[in-house]
Amino acid sequence: MQVIIWTRMMVGVRAMSQTFQDRILNEFLPIFCTTRSLSSDGFKADWSKVSEVDATDFLRSFSGELLKHEGRGLYRAPRSYAGEQFFWEGLTKKTPRPITLWVEPIITVAVLARLHFELGWPKELLGTQTKGGWAFDVATYLSGGSEVEYIACEVKKTSAEVSRLLELMDRFGKDPHATVAPKEQNAFRKVKALRHRRPPFFWAVGPGRLSHAFIVEYVEDDVVLLHEMQDLEYLSWRKVDRLAQSAI
Repeated sequence: MQVIIWTRMMVGVRAMSQTFQDRILNEFLPIFCTTRSLSSDGFKADWSKVSEVDATDFLRSFSGELLKHEGRGLYRAPRSYAGEQFFWEGLTKKTPRPITLWVEPIITVAVLARLHFELGWPKELLGTQTKGGWAFDVATYLSGGSEVEYIACEVKKTSAEVSRLLELMDRFGKDPHATVAPKEQNAFRKVKALRHRRPPFFWAVGPGRLSHAFIVEYVEDDVVLLHEMQDLEYLSWRKVDRLAQSAI
């Protein structure tokens, strides 16, 4: 019976992956190209860069109306400080100009679906590209008026990038005065934003639902410590609601 259920589930995921390709080609790509005077003939499809489960979660965000098109192929969640675009434009000297899928924004939108449908966060408390320099790709907020992230989330397109990010964040968190190489600036910026904004949780997400969630501890001398959690339920709106009720 378990084999039958798993097989049916995988068939459903593959069907959704085909739906993802169809919507990219017939909806998102034409909008992007038309509003930017680009030719869709330049699109180079490499579907292998997007996992089937990320494609499924991406589409769930749109079925749940978690984002709205704001023009020019940019899509914004209620608490977003910048829109998300799903294509990368190549060199202008080439005709037609090359266009490829931009994987990180696709995973970013997929994360919104996980937060809303699985972790219970109201859509009006979800956003992408945080205030003050877009330090984090996704964030949740405790209220519509809150300016401080409750969950700060960073998205990377490969598992290797996630591992390297966490390695560097651990080092910079423990040593605020560490030397930062040019290629390490991105990770340093995340830790700097944590120090400044102090969200209680940090979530690193990669392809195929790769996930590392942390409780963030802020101690003296600007030290930031990341304590990994195995249970994503700590990130849920249900957990927030129970804590609020217990405080009444």
